[in-house]
Amino acid sequence: MKKAALVAAATLAAAGPLAAQRDTVPEGRVHVVRRGDTLWDLAREYMSDPFLWPEIFRLNTDVVRDPRWIYPNERLVLPTGVSGRAQEGEHTVFYRGPQDSPRDRLTILPAGSAEYPVVRTGDYYRAAFLARDNEIRPLGRVAEIVSPTVVPLESPPTIQVYDKVYVAGEAGAAFRIGDRIQFVRPARELRPYGRVWSPTGVGTVANVDGNVATVVVVRMYDPVRPGDLVVPMAPFPVRAGVMPAASAGLQGRIFAFEKAHPAQAVEEIAFLDVGRQAGVKEGDEFEVFLPRERRDWGTRPEIPVARLQVVKVTDQTASARITNMQQPAIVVGQPVRRVAAMP
Repeated sequence: MKKAALVAAATLAAAGPLAAQRDTVPEGRVHVVRRGDTLWDLAREYMSDPFLWPEIFRLNTDVVRDPRWIYPNERLVLPTGVSGRAQEGEHTVFYRGPQDSPRDRLTILPAGSAEYPVVRTGDYYRAAFLARDNEIRPLGRVAEIVSPTVVPLESPPTIQVYDKVYVAGEAGAAFRIGDRIQFVRPARELRPYGRVWSPTGVGTVANVDGNVATVVVVRMYDPVRPGDLVVPMAPFPVRAGVMPAASAGLQGRIFAFEKAHPAQAVEEIAFLDVGRQAGVKEGDEFEVFLPRERRDWGTRPEIPVARLQVVKVTDQTASARITNMQQPAIVVGQPVRRVAAMP
C-alpha cells in the first residue's frame, strides 16, 4: 500500500509541472488534432515549412510517441514565434472541402485575416534552380559533422536537423555569427542554361574560427553531406498579402524537370525557358497546354494540361512547381503561357 502511494505521489509530482505548463500556454499556441492531420501538414500550415515538423514533435514527446501517428483530440503545443497562416491569438478553424469521403484530408484555415505570401518560404528555399558554375560563388564547403567520439565508426554519422557541421571557408569568405547560409549540391548540366543546383538545407553560423565556421543545421530538404557547397541565403522575395493578377501574352516552354524521369506529379519542379529578363517573378502562374492540332477529321481544340506556380527565378529561367494536373501529358518541350502575374 505504501509503495503504491509513493508511486502515485511520484506520478503526480511529474505531471504537475507539465499540467502547469499546458495551462500557461496561450490559446493560440495549442492545436487540437483532427482526423487527417499529420505533423508534416501542421508544420506547413503553422510554420510555412513542412520540413520543420521535428520542432513540433520535440515539444510534444509527452503526447506523441511515434511522429508518424497523431490522433484526434490530442493537444499539441506549437513552437513560439510561429509565422504561418495561424498566428498567435487566432482560433483555428477546420473546414472540409466539397468531397464527402472520410479519407479526404482537412484543410486548416485561419479565423482571422492574417496575410501570408502566395509562395511559401519552404517552397522557395528548397526549389532546385539553374545556374552556370561561374555564377555560383560559394562561401565554403561542408567539411564534417561536429561529432567528437573515440569510438571508430565504419561509416560517417548521418547529419540531422540541429546538428553542427564544420564549414571550410573559401579564400576571402567572411562568416559572421548569426548569418543564415544555404547548403546546395550540383547535379546534371542542362545546356545552355547551366547546371541544376539542388538545395539540401539551411544553417545558422554559430561560431567562427579563422576560415572555419561552425554551422547549426536548422532545416533539411535533402540529406546534408560533406562536400555540399555553402552559399549566402538569399532574402525571401515574395511579400505577404500580394496576389497575382490575370495576365496574358508571355509564353515559353518546359525544357526540363528537376527529376529526370518520364512520369511527373504534383509538387515536382519544371524548368521554364523564361525568367527575370522576360519579367517573370516568384508567384506567377503558368498554364501548360496542348496547342490546337489539325487532324484528318478536323481541328482538335486546345487542351489544358497542368498549372504551374513559379517558386524561384533566375535571369533566363524559372523553377515552377506543378500545382495541378488535368491530363497525364506533361512532357519536356510543351508550351506554357502566363495566366497570372505578380505586380
